[in-house]
Amino acid sequence: MLRLALLLALLSGPALACTLPEGLAALRVELLNLANAERAAQGVATLSPDPRLDEAAQTQACRMADRERLSHRGSWFAGLGRRLRRVDYPYAMAVENIGEGQISAPQIIQGWMDSPGHRQNMLARDAREAGFGVARAENGRLHWSMVAAAPRF
Repeated sequence: MLRLALLLALLSGPALACTLPEGLAALRVELLNLANAERAAQGVATLSPDPRLDEAAQTQACRMADRERLSHRGSWFAGLGRRLRRVDYPYAMAVENIGEGQISAPQIIQGWMDSPGHRQNMLARDAREAGFGVARAENGRLHWSMVAAAPRF
């Protein structure tokens, strides 16, 4: 039993050193408004905020900032599905956009809209809710994450 506890402690990795940008709540509102403006311009229904999706997105933004690299995988190679289960969000569909280095909400949203895969996620017709995460790495660069999803009823 002691061996198992030690192994789990070693494999869980170090705690994340996550620096949140000032005004994160307002930044999330701005990101949602910008995303919804893009969706509305394309005739796609707007997204509602969901705090569980904010938490899932923030977890990934912090993970990327901690490692100073982009990745859709988290600890133990956990993907988006596992992060959504951890925040108790039963989903019918979910997509994720990530980014690094952009300095503002308009810049990251524009970057996602300029990238075909990210644009597809931004405009996902089945998505109903969204959450955003932003974290500053030790090198000063911002790491961004957006999770858009539809709940499973």
